[in-house]
Amino acid sequence: MGSTSPQVKNFINLAYDYRRKKTDKNLSQLQRQLQILAVVSDLHAFEPTCMETLEFYVCLEQLLSSTDARSPLAWKIISLLAHICRSPTIRIALRDEIKLMPILSEYLISSKLSKDKAGKTLQLLQEISYRIKISRAEAWVLQLVPILVEMMLDSSSGDDLLVPALTTLANLCRSNPPVLTCLQNNGTHKELIQKLLHMKNPSINLQLLTAELILYLELELPRLENENSYVERILGLIFTAATDGFAENNLSTLRLAADIFGELSSFHSLEESIREYKNYTTGIQTLLNFLNSDSPVESVEVLMELLFYIVDLGLSHLQKLHEDIFLKSVAWMHSERCGVPALRLMKNILILGDDSVSSAHIDDFLQAITASLDFSEALHINEQQLHRVNATLTLLEGLCIRDVAFRLRLTMVLTPKTFSNLLRLIITMHVSSNGSPNLTSSTSSSGLELSGSMSRLGSDSDFTSFTTKDPSVTREELAAQSVILVLTVVKLLGSQKAEFMLEYRQMLSNPSTMSHIVRCQRSNNSEFVSRAVEVMCEGTVPSESMASLIKAVEESNLSTHSTLNSDFEPSRRDGTYWSHAQSFLPSYEEKVDSMIARLKGTVDKIELKDLGLTDIMEMYEYKLAATAHMEMTLRDALAAADTQNRQTHHSMLQTRAQNDQLRSLLRTWEQKFQASQKDKTELQATISQVQNSARQLRENLVKEKTAMDRQNSKLQKEMSALRSELDARDEMIRKSQRMLSDAQNDIKNLHKQIKEEQEKFHKLQECNQKLDDELKKGRRDHDDLQKEIARLEKAQGQMKKENSELELIISSHEKTLTEKESQLEEMTRKFTELKRIQDMIHNISAGKLV
Repeated sequence: MGSTSPQVKNFINLAYDYRRKKTDKNLSQLQRQLQILAVVSDLHAFEPTCMETLEFYVCLEQLLSSTDARSPLAWKIISLLAHICRSPTIRIALRDEIKLMPILSEYLISSKLSKDKAGKTLQLLQEISYRIKISRAEAWVLQLVPILVEMMLDSSSGDDLLVPALTTLANLCRSNPPVLTCLQNNGTHKELIQKLLHMKNPSINLQLLTAELILYLELELPRLENENSYVERILGLIFTAATDGFAENNLSTLRLAADIFGELSSFHSLEESIREYKNYTTGIQTLLNFLNSDSPVESVEVLMELLFYIVDLGLSHLQKLHEDIFLKSVAWMHSERCGVPALRLMKNILILGDDSVSSAHIDDFLQAITASLDFSEALHINEQQLHRVNATLTLLEGLCIRDVAFRLRLTMVLTPKTFSNLLRLIITMHVSSNGSPNLTSSTSSSGLELSGSMSRLGSDSDFTSFTTKDPSVTREELAAQSVILVLTVVKLLGSQKAEFMLEYRQMLSNPSTMSHIVRCQRSNNSEFVSRAVEVMCEGTVPSESMASLIKAVEESNLSTHSTLNSDFEPSRRDGTYWSHAQSFLPSYEEKVDSMIARLKGTVDKIELKDLGLTDIMEMYEYKLAATAHMEMTLRDALAAADTQNRQTHHSMLQTRAQNDQLRSLLRTWEQKFQASQKDKTELQATISQVQNSARQLRENLVKEKTAMDRQNSKLQKEMSALRSELDARDEMIRKSQRMLSDAQNDIKNLHKQIKEEQEKFHKLQECNQKLDDELKKGRRDHDDLQKEIARLEKAQGQMKKENSELELIISSHEKTLTEKESQLEEMTRKFTELKRIQDMIHNISAGKLV
């Protein structure tokens, strides 16, 4: 769901605290929080995309309407609104969804503001009232229009109030007949026209607004005086303003020129004079010369709108410029912001029958279409891109129906994967936005909504109307319309190439596609309703998708039933319905009616002559008072009805947000339920797999036990052999030790003999010569004995080393034997347990276990 900043939540809590208990402490905390919010730079936190932010604006409205207009709290609210109105999305939401204009009008009218505060309030009204749609004469309009006229006529206010008052009045009058009627019935035509005509050094914007308002004031006449010259002057101002605004990147001037021209073209009484203007070619050529790839996107968007209005006139002498306009539009049709206006302009040129334009530049056109529909590397698609895609698909549909050759060329440059990626992104966008209720109107990032002039294109059997950015179209309906358009274009291309028809059937097999088709079938757009019904009723829907289609229809039926049950009763006040208030007591009403009947000739003229003049005057005074009282009563009733209507609208927005939240929770629960069902199936498969694994493990353990028994017997034999070898080696060690002991004894004896020989040497020195041979022999024997002793010592070390190794081998084998015995015991225990489980399973299967 949309996230709400902590500052907004804190303000809501403080606002409720202040409404419950209006203390100085609560008031100071509320004012401090308003100051904090007025300096927040990230305006996305104020976009009404969830319940909390919607509640935030309701709190602002209630505080502004219930607080003294001269209090600091009210002015801080105005400052905060002026701050957040810098966001086009918020500004349009305040205008269309929150409906803040009546509250601001009441604030401006009821409070005696200073010149500076009145000017800032007017500027806020000017921003919010841009492109407002007023279908009836609401109470605040009847009060605000005279106040704006009064401010314009007040010479003491100067230009500080004149310009915003004039701009606000022009915004209100533009495309709103009820406001025009209110202005024309004001009774200050001459004074207002004189004031507007005698302004000193007006800017180009002020000249345009003045000419527009004078036109509104004189529209009630059968024919304008010097109509042709007057319209020519206005059109000259429009092209001058458009050229200067585009060249200087002055968006307000360019936008004003486009709006006024669109308004002029909507008046049928001025159509002849507008068509007779002779400088269209020069003005358009000048604008096209300024238009290039480096032009600002915001200015290009407004320029495309102005060119659309001009091309919509269908002037024959402008057809020579259609090719240049078409090429300029093709260069911008892939732009996220200018794509929809450029496509509208291209469609208008093609509707006028100028097919040679697209035929001469078919390669550039197809390349631009491919770039517009290529989302292969995109991870998501936003609402603005979706509007551009819908416009592109609608244009392609019309061209495919009209020209079979174009359809064939289109199958060569586009692939089924292009449309499958596009459909995947659309469905993904809908799923990701389920938790974020869309309370704002569909707008572009600049706040310039597509005007409703698409309806003035005229009908063409080969073209369907564009899906304009209608505020009543929700994000879900927009995604559903996109799905229908994708299916329609893919089916048309499938008539030329079988791959597209296979992709069409693949798209229909997606359950999410079925839910979008049903949603489109239940929408308020009759054209898309018929398209959805056609898709549902044709025989191309796969049989495996019928369950998804039925489920989507059931969900839609439940939604429709809940909507019907939530219809509210007529508004009540003080427990009773609004009723017509009596203007006078019944006796006075009877006297007035009797007097009127007599004046109408129901009695003889003699009776009329007998009447006194005072009776007649009294009758008219009563009637005038009754009429005035009735008018005041009706105005009060209208204001109360408008207030109730606004409150009901807010309740509807809150209900819609709650409904979206509940739908999101329901969808999340269904996803969790489906996931649990899937987990259950996987768990059952896992249990079956574990059982099979247990059986396999038992067989493996039996085989392993048999192998280990054989290995144990083998190891027992090896252990016996090692023990025998160990005993033999012990015996050898004992023999070696005895030999070593004997050698040592021999060495001792030899040492004694040497001593004796040495003593004999001294005594028998004289016998040395004789015994020399014997001495050498004794030395040789001594050397041999030394070698033998060394050999015996070496053998003794080798024997000790072998003894240590044998002891290690013996300990290792004893340890291995211990481990094998423990493993044998464990395997025996497992075998016994598995045998018991096998017997239990056998008893269960045999039905013996109770």
